[in-house]
Amino acid sequence: MKRNIILSIMAIAWFTSCRKMDDYKSFQGGKEIYYPGILDSARVFSGNKRVLLWGLFTSDPKIVKYKVFWNGKESSIEKDIVRSTGIDTVELFLNNLNEGGISFEVRTFDAKGNSSVPVNVSGIVYGNNYADGLINRGYNRGTTVYDDNTGVLTIDWVSVDPTAIFTLVEYIGTNGENRMLKVIDVEATKTFITDYKKGTNIAINTAYLPNITAIDTFYVAKKEIFKR
Repeated sequence: MKRNIILSIMAIAWFTSCRKMDDYKSFQGGKEIYYPGILDSARVFSGNKRVLLWGLFTSDPKIVKYKVFWNGKESSIEKDIVRSTGIDTVELFLNNLNEGGISFEVRTFDAKGNSSVPVNVSGIVYGNNYADGLINRGYNRGTTVYDDNTGVLTIDWVSVDPTAIFTLVEYIGTNGENRMLKVIDVEATKTFITDYKKGTNIAINTAYLPNITAIDTFYVAKKEIFKR
């Protein structure tokens, strides 16, 4: 009895599915519908008022172009593509975007104008609001000192936001020339400068990457300046 019920349910599901397919074909004039291959593995990489749309064409040599929509389809861009015999990579920069979350729809087309099913992908655009919130890496004023005996300047750092990727330290060398030191280790607690000219300006400027895959580096707009 239980087996008969299961078979009946399966039969009803199959019949319903066929009816839906027949209705869809009827709606399309009974013609076979062809959908071009999609942009595979699509990703959005964040940038400064822009993003990089990345993806792969792994199949369907009939694709001749693709189109990207955003802002509720009010904005779009269309790109031609000549397929190779293998896998083709899409790297498309989309510029002049508004800061914040953003969603894209990507469709491919063949020479007959057939459109693929949509591929939806989202990301984040960074800009002035993000940049305005950045601060230079701090230092302990009392223990950032110049040693007259050794001629060494010690910068005693405080911890920094994990999205900081390095800090530039500009100073005047003992020979009177402008020097720049790139402090890459953001976990370093101290930096020692052996050729600093005592009493001259030191400028600190910290760089940030909003997320690990972002394509643009942001610098704090105003440098921190001090002397020892």
